[in-house]
Amino acid sequence: MNLEVYLCRKPELSGLLETFIANAFRLDPAVVPAQVRHSLIRFIDAFRDDVWMLVESPYVDKIFRDSYYLYYSSKYGRYSRDCIKVSLFAGQPDNVDFRSVAGHELLKRHYLGFFVVRPTEPDFLGRNIISPLAFRNLPAFEYCSLVSNTTVNGLKFDVRGFPHSSQDGETYSCAETTLWSVMEYFGNRYAEYRPVKPSQIHAILKGLSYERQIPSRGLSIYQISYVLKESGFGCRIYSRHEYGDAFFKLMSSYVESGIPIAVGMDDFGEPNSQNIGHAALIIGRKASVEADYANLMANSGMNTKQMAFLLANQIEFYDCDDIEKSWVFIDDNHPPYQIGKADYPVQHYNATWGQVKIRNFVVPLYPKIYLESFEAKNFIRQFLFFGLFPLEPMQSVYLRFYLTSSRSFKNSLALSDVQDNLKGFILEKPMPKFVWIAELGDFNQMRNNQRNGLLVIDATEPNISDNKPLIVAVYQNHLLFFDGNNDVLQKMALTLQPYSLFLNNLTPSV
Repeated sequence: MNLEVYLCRKPELSGLLETFIANAFRLDPAVVPAQVRHSLIRFIDAFRDDVWMLVESPYVDKIFRDSYYLYYSSKYGRYSRDCIKVSLFAGQPDNVDFRSVAGHELLKRHYLGFFVVRPTEPDFLGRNIISPLAFRNLPAFEYCSLVSNTTVNGLKFDVRGFPHSSQDGETYSCAETTLWSVMEYFGNRYAEYRPVKPSQIHAILKGLSYERQIPSRGLSIYQISYVLKESGFGCRIYSRHEYGDAFFKLMSSYVESGIPIAVGMDDFGEPNSQNIGHAALIIGRKASVEADYANLMANSGMNTKQMAFLLANQIEFYDCDDIEKSWVFIDDNHPPYQIGKADYPVQHYNATWGQVKIRNFVVPLYPKIYLESFEAKNFIRQFLFFGLFPLEPMQSVYLRFYLTSSRSFKNSLALSDVQDNLKGFILEKPMPKFVWIAELGDFNQMRNNQRNGLLVIDATEPNISDNKPLIVAVYQNHLLFFDGNNDVLQKMALTLQPYSLFLNNLTPSV
């Protein structure tokens, strides 16, 4: 079978796909238009009007081929092994550009990603990685991203985005799709991990299952965590019931750390429950603006002892994790980069989903991160309030808190505007693979992406007694660091100038 390649504008795509789907997948042309409306039209409509598409058929998709040999090939009905691939460009590409060096360079600047159409009626939408720039009406946001390599019409292209797919309803549900997206992200960014296919997810879960796994009936949050653990992560599960008011702060700290988190949501126990259960990913947040800092409540989430210290010293302490975030979701039932708030995470659904709440989430951590977010932040508060050098009275302090690799942190620090004497000291300080960072500043500094205080915390040290997790701290014109040779905390005067925030964990969408 020869490869068919067609260029078209966005309004023409649905009709072209109907023809391709009916012919390539041997489906009844009378029913295909309704199926396309069911699974593809909402996805296509989300694109900008000036986007052009290049359609290729047949296309061998590695994920569908895995599902095909796992399941579809054993069914009595005939299913094609091949798929259709649709590539996106900003503006109209010229056919001759696909066959010249100069044309290829021009096309690469306008390439926006791809999506796969698979023969799984009526849920045709397969895997895709598409730049946020391809979609209309998206607000500015910051998100976890990867650069994916692919080919279009024989040429190599790169696109920055996040892996997304719809469920096929048989070999994988929303939970398996969530797992695939997470592992596709980590497996393509870090050497320690590998992408997984549907058959591998089912193989990992085989020992936990007491009944057949296919057709899929979905997974619990614990099964999601188990697959991630078996894939090399040191997972932590957080529940809204257990952590209460701290639940969304924890979520914020991990998203700020550039870690995609798998969330479990449902409406169980709500009045007029529809028994809806769902899994999705949170991969980022809308960009913070000045009003977000202005609307923060001072001294939120403090225990009795901490509150007494703050009141006695007339200190206003603000936690940037308290900012009411608009999260960026990867949801298999909708186009990528959906926006939702903590209390209404599925506002992109209909009213039937109005009572669905986030109940828990799984964080896929590097396995040697032993100090998790809740305890790390408690340590920072205790150190700032009751440590060797407590916060001075009558001031307002804003805290920004996140996890990062020491390599990324030092790289950012080396290229930053931090004063040379402090920069040199921190860069020469030995650090573990991952560190928690606490940035301190006042309102004017935070809204202008600056800080005047910094704490670096050892993420491999869960014992928070005797200041053991502290690597270095600099605030209130003093430098403090833990002397591991003598097991003592050292303190020295250091005049500190404001410097820029570390902003490398998340990628701006524009």
